Amino acid sequence: MGRTTLIEHDVPVEMRDGTVLRADVWRPAEGPPSPAVLFRTPYGKSPLGLATLTPAQCVDRGYAAVVQDTRGRFGSEGEWAPLDWSQEGPDGYDTVEWAARQPWCDGNVAMAGTSYQAIVQWLAAMEKPPHLRAIAPTMSTSAPLDTEQLGGSLRLDHLTSWLGLTALEWVQRRAAADDPVDGAVVSEVLQLLTTPEVLLRRWPLSAILDFDGFPGRLRDIFAGRVTTVADYRLGEVGVPTFSVGGWYDVFSYGTIELHRAMCAQDPVAGRHELVVGPWVHSGQLPQVQGEVNTGPYGSAQGARLADLHLDFFDRHLRPDLARTGQDSGGGVRYFLFGDDTWHRAATWPPPEAADVPWYLAGPAGGGSSGEGGRLLPAPPQEGAGHDAFVYDPEDPVPSHGGRVLQLGRLAAGPLSQTHLEGRPDVLCYTSEPLTEPLDVVGRQRLRLRFGSDAPATAVVAKLTDVHPDGRSLLVAEASLRLEAEGDGPRGEPYDADLLLGDTAWRFAPGHRLRVHVTSSNFPHLDRHPNVPGPVGEADHCRTARQSVWYGGPYESVLRLQILPAPSAGPGAGESA
Repeated sequence: MGRTTLIEHDVPVEMRDGTVLRADVWRPAEGPPSPAVLFRTPYGKSPLGLATLTPAQCVDRGYAAVVQDTRGRFGSEGEWAPLDWSQEGPDGYDTVEWAARQPWCDGNVAMAGTSYQAIVQWLAAMEKPPHLRAIAPTMSTSAPLDTEQLGGSLRLDHLTSWLGLTALEWVQRRAAADDPVDGAVVSEVLQLLTTPEVLLRRWPLSAILDFDGFPGRLRDIFAGRVTTVADYRLGEVGVPTFSVGGWYDVFSYGTIELHRAMCAQDPVAGRHELVVGPWVHSGQLPQVQGEVNTGPYGSAQGARLADLHLDFFDRHLRPDLARTGQDSGGGVRYFLFGDDTWHRAATWPPPEAADVPWYLAGPAGGGSSGEGGRLLPAPPQEGAGHDAFVYDPEDPVPSHGGRVLQLGRLAAGPLSQTHLEGRPDVLCYTSEPLTEPLDVVGRQRLRLRFGSDAPATAVVAKLTDVHPDGRSLLVAEASLRLEAEGDGPRGEPYDADLLLGDTAWRFAPGHRLRVHVTSSNFPHLDRHPNVPGPVGEADHCRTARQSVWYGGPYESVLRLQILPAPSAGPGAGESA
């Protein structure tokens, strides 16, 4: 039965330096003091609408909810500099302790929220506020984990979309303060938001949004003066964590690695939980992602995601009220595409997942590379060979699906790559049709023997599921920047180890596995100009002849983590 809710708007919360941040407080209208769940957002406290957990759902389960505008945003005082994370930890600490002192709070506080709202949870927890009992970061990462996932590339569309919105708000604030921004600056900001590809093809990239006074310049990012996401001192995070990610989230790798790191330093059962669903980087988490309808249990609602949050909070904030017989917590819940049910694992990857190699090989019978290569469960017997393509940064392979930020410019999720596979700069290696279902569950990698006539370049790879009707749905992807010493990678091929990341995907009988190899994924990733030095400072580009070697001493290997063959009949997975 629902509760009567009292909502107080724009409640002032004073920080240690005297700056006043403002919050909306949702709480039960009557009853004893309750625990509080804190959401801190730069996107406006009033329209906060997350499918993961809402303030109304918190109140319905007997919690108060505090939704705060971060420093310098909307109702809160102070200056906000995008990508400057230094103030978020102290502000989070001060707000947690403020909430704990309120007469409607029983002194126990948790934090929740998605993306930026997740990053600030880690930063607050590092400060060790005495009354913080748990955090629930959804879709988060850290600077080193993001770099590792991207192989040194820059998530260009994601970053410039976000900075473009920030720049628009900066322009509006300047105008409101009778300090208008130059018209040329306004024009570039609007172009970035409406027709960005023209700007994103500019050399050098660091010239985009390079305005005096604008907080968050690309030039500062390329120079290493700021990071696109924060870094953490995880050893100082002493509270339980409930992490939520999506297989097509831009931060999927970071979310999982942060969970694994917390489990490694704090292995007590029930302290750290992980949920990974079939989702993109979004606050809504519907059941349809890309071209795939994941069924009734694929949405946040179908997964009971809000209840899972609140059950976790019950266990750590008010264990005396935890429901009798409920899940004791701990471990991992993950959604298996193709099976469309939820599964449990003690750890990630599942302990029973086995590392299985698949080998890249040339066309059957030694045909031309235009026929496409093979993907074999055993090393090819015909000896060494290679395929080649020309990568032209002025004609990059367009982004289509995958782990991209969904702001309306790019479609995210499992989309068909078929229309890209006819390009001469996309090499494809395909298996024979499967005779049994294959559950690829865990962390996937690709080791390529790769060569280039450029001294510096990039390689991009994708794993796809080829359906009997010819559709080639994207499962996972990777990128890696390469810069050789001396004269560069012009001679003997060398190892390129690409992190395809984590997935849980059932390849059905009759389907085939396919690996793409190319050198661009634009505008999701910035284009490598094929010249040495900082990519963001390059003022020109050149073409590069790239090669993939296989067989004999040049094995190129896809390494999949695969579960034992699924058992027949129901009962292997959970409905929610």
